[in-house]
Amino acid sequence: MRSFFNKRSVITIIAAAVLIVAVIIAAVWQNARSFETYDVEDSFSIDGASAQNFVSFAGGLMAYSRDGAQYYDQEGNTVWNESYNMQSPEVLISGKRLLIYDKDGSTLVVMSDKKELSVISTTHTIVRADIASDGTSAVLTEEEDTGYINLYRENGTSMAGGQVHLSQTGYPMSIALSDNGTRLIMSLSVVKTESLATRINIYDFTDAGNQKKDNIIASFEYDDTVCPQTAFFTDGTAVAITDGGAILYTSGNEVKEKTKLKTKFTTESVIMSGEYFGLIHRAKGNRKELDVYDENGKQTCAKKLDASYDRCEFIRDDLLIARTGEKVRLFDVKGKTKFSYDFPDAVIAFEAAGETRDYFLIQQETSQVIKLS
Repeated sequence: MRSFFNKRSVITIIAAAVLIVAVIIAAVWQNARSFETYDVEDSFSIDGASAQNFVSFAGGLMAYSRDGAQYYDQEGNTVWNESYNMQSPEVLISGKRLLIYDKDGSTLVVMSDKKELSVISTTHTIVRADIASDGTSAVLTEEEDTGYINLYRENGTSMAGGQVHLSQTGYPMSIALSDNGTRLIMSLSVVKTESLATRINIYDFTDAGNQKKDNIIASFEYDDTVCPQTAFFTDGTAVAITDGGAILYTSGNEVKEKTKLKTKFTTESVIMSGEYFGLIHRAKGNRKELDVYDENGKQTCAKKLDASYDRCEFIRDDLLIARTGEKVRLFDVKGKTKFSYDFPDAVIAFEAAGETRDYFLIQQETSQVIKLS
């Protein structure tokens, strides 16, 4: 009997090992695979598509404009419609929470993939905002020489607030919330006697931060530097994008500088995902170039872009899109092309859908869910 059970255990272990190896091989093959064409999975209708903006959200697609937003699931079915009146709507997403705010206005709308969660009105003009995966939102507003930072729960109730006096602490340039909503990073532009400096403050809203003055757990200052954008990665580390490169910070109770990245070019625009960031800059001639880095500051690829590109950004955490008119090109963070296609008509939007190979293709006459093949 003992011999029989030992043999059965060995067979079970071998079978499990074979299954694990098969799963790994399948995953490696899928990651290495490239696609040449596509199949249409579903078709649906979007009125006035050319006048709207589109963004992938929770496996579905959101269309938005100044008058409102509509959310479609991964089959193209309408889930919700949200009406509002915004002059300059901006959208931010974290997990299954989405924030629409009126830049230079006073309205914010917090949504889930199911419904509206809250509508928030501010007293002062909104400069920037961000949202965490639990629905916590951070809003930077200003009036004359005072900046106001306010945090709200997903139901719209106030969590915390503070002021930044521009003449004393500097002018706020950027804010970003960590994925779990417990930390905020802010860059401030500080005018000195003969130069312009940047101060980076990192706030913590847990018990650890409550023991610090103004909840600031770390502060850094850099002379002759401008920092227009900050962000958190999914793992809780942070990055400050500067005019000369990027500075990455550790997570944990003692935040320190992790990496200082210096570039030989001037960054024109920045793209972010939960694990990577990209710096777009001018290359030789009239072309643009994209340099991609991971959360440790290690460069993963450099990619040439068409001078007339319409869009370049992360379409998934580790997949990027470069779109020019009718041409769509997908490539991974190592620069390998995964899909390149010239559509017969101009592409209004090409966004990630629920499954890895599924995408929303929006054109003037058609809206489709396609699968790469």
